[in-house]
Amino acid sequence: MTHSSRRNFIKRSLALPAAYTASRVGGVSLVNIAAASLGVGKANAAVCDTGPRSLICLFLAGGADTFNFIVPTGNRYDEYAQTRNDMAVSESNLIEVTDAQQGSFGFNSALPIFQSMYQQNELAVVSNVGPLLKPTSQSDFTNELALPESLFAHNTQQKLWQTAAGQVSGSGAFGWGGATGVQVSECNASASVPGLMSIAGANAWQTSRDGNYIALSPNADIQRMYGFDPGIATWIPEASRQATSARLQQMLDQASAADRPLMIKEAANILSRSKVVAEQLESTFENFTQVGWQPDTNNKLERQLHLVARLIEARESLGMERQLFFVQMGGWDTHSNQNERFPLLTRELNSAVSNFQSALETMNVANSVTTFTASDFGRTLTSNGNGTDHGWGGHNFVFGGAVSGGAIYGPMPSYANQDNPNDAGDRDGQFAGRIIPTQSVGQYGATLASWMGVENNALENIFPDLSNFADKNLGFMA
Repeated sequence: MTHSSRRNFIKRSLALPAAYTASRVGGVSLVNIAAASLGVGKANAAVCDTGPRSLICLFLAGGADTFNFIVPTGNRYDEYAQTRNDMAVSESNLIEVTDAQQGSFGFNSALPIFQSMYQQNELAVVSNVGPLLKPTSQSDFTNELALPESLFAHNTQQKLWQTAAGQVSGSGAFGWGGATGVQVSECNASASVPGLMSIAGANAWQTSRDGNYIALSPNADIQRMYGFDPGIATWIPEASRQATSARLQQMLDQASAADRPLMIKEAANILSRSKVVAEQLESTFENFTQVGWQPDTNNKLERQLHLVARLIEARESLGMERQLFFVQMGGWDTHSNQNERFPLLTRELNSAVSNFQSALETMNVANSVTTFTASDFGRTLTSNGNGTDHGWGGHNFVFGGAVSGGAIYGPMPSYANQDNPNDAGDRDGQFAGRIIPTQSVGQYGATLASWMGVENNALENIFPDLSNFADKNLGFMA
């Protein structure tokens, strides 16, 4: 490497974000977080012997109004409708289900796959979840005691959800998905492709202190790297291809040498790993091209889940026993025109999930795949006249063959607009319709991490506030 090319290499490397370096290759981006180890033992062989497992975070970006996903019916519907006013789902648009402890509810009729999975005991409703440092009362909120950071703000709340930390500023918090992946990485010891894969770009959930994840595009084919691989770009004379490939590999080897600066070595190593990942994924996808459905090109979530299904289908070929995926659907920040936008969003969500679950059934892997929803926050029970505003707690949904479904986990909040024990209230102490969570993101995440094989002694390292809660496992996984 010449002095000039070395200077340019360093200059380009310094342009990358300080927290991570990334290399994008043919629809693949490998993100690496370099920091200290968690200092906890990884999963043992017995955990891996439980068979392959895939966990999918379905993030509803913007703050989904999940209070209109599932609605109390019977005697409690009137209270719900009075408070929600023009945002209430009509009784005729609800598909009824029953919880053995809490009575009757209705799923939004635009979500028939959710109701169907619930009836088949393959979907659990996890009620009123949100970021919490500890169990929190109205008095705690009023007196600002041990509250999560920057409540009701999109960017911070997304980080709190994806790190399961009540405070992220200055805490060095990483993603609980990434930490889970590190803990079960021994199950993927024979794989050269990381078991953490995002189909929706960079995210906090998959970051970790000593692991990495890859970002794959559902809109771009995975291709080997031009220049490095002399077997492609065959319109170029073979001698030139061979010479270019040899020179590029020589430069990579020189950049990886022990006496090179750390940043140059790290960038070269990431580029080398990206090259290997792209080669293996392209080769794998040549043999795994169909999963029983062609995705709707206008449904962004469906395209993402279609790629996830292909990667699950290929997990044995990739040598993976544990996979963690991140997908995202935007548009849920419904301050305005909610009654027009919400039905479109829910139908799009239903279609994507329905086709995905059908593909898993066709591949006979549904019992080893679990999908869970998450969002910035719930929304206000009250209407602003044209939509709803930022709230706090909200309902979440976990589905798959390993879920103890057909039940609601955690008490449903009150929908009353007077003397509501779950309401955070406004600055004047008046009803605001912002519901204080009764179950924390940490409890929710720890239940899922345990299913993936994280041992109990490692959970509190991943979920920093978990020790403040009596129930470390909410019980919705079989």
